[in-house]
Amino acid sequence: MLKTRIITAVIGVPLLLAILYLGGLAWSALFVLLAVVALYEYLAMMQQNGQSPQYLPAFMLLFLLLFQTQTGPCFTPLLMAVIMLIVLEGVFFYPQFTLADTAQSFLGAFYIGFLLHFALLIQDLPKPFLTILLIFLVTWGSDIGGYVFGRLWGKRKMTPLLSPNKTWAGAMGGVLMATLAAVGFEYFVPLAGFSLGKMIFLAAIASVAAQLGDLFESAMKRSFGVKDSGWIIPGHGGVLDRFDSFMLVLPVFYYFLSLAC
Repeated sequence: MLKTRIITAVIGVPLLLAILYLGGLAWSALFVLLAVVALYEYLAMMQQNGQSPQYLPAFMLLFLLLFQTQTGPCFTPLLMAVIMLIVLEGVFFYPQFTLADTAQSFLGAFYIGFLLHFALLIQDLPKPFLTILLIFLVTWGSDIGGYVFGRLWGKRKMTPLLSPNKTWAGAMGGVLMATLAAVGFEYFVPLAGFSLGKMIFLAAIASVAAQLGDLFESAMKRSFGVKDSGWIIPGHGGVLDRFDSFMLVLPVFYYFLSLAC
């Protein structure tokens, strides 16, 4: 399994960065594809749990949220149309679709579509490639720091019922490694001319968001009774498994870079 994970990372990371470096349509297509696969994994987990996901309105809501900026003043009426479709299915196909099915279908589409929408918005920021690269480095740093510190010094469980392997030492290690990654990046590749204090603050908040995103996806999987969200990434599971932390870091960076600098 470890060998497979390493091979996938060696091939996948350069490919991912190459697509992002191209920018434009390639960038947008990548994140739209990730969003579609992530939502499909989420709805498939619902189905495996014996539920009846509402596929059509869920994917309509996903695309609407991804491209909400492009829809402009049409966003609200389009959203109303999606809500009406959800209501119609809930009424005329009851009990095939229960209230729990509707709520969870809506949650998955909203969570994935809204968060990955920020990946598209980042293209409009100055130095978008460097920005997304820093986001990935901070996310990976948080994951690696959490794993290493947790294995070496982790004793006190953070959420034992949700994720037994997560410890407070690992959480602190995640914040530390994310901060080191961000400070090192800003030193060698100045992104926004942030002071040391600003960059430390941003990295710490982003690491907390990354860890919460990982734990929230764990809650999803426990709720649906599955180990992995999917299988599309060899050795890593599904898109949700691999990008759960990253998705919640996106809005942190976007708002910090667009509003706080």
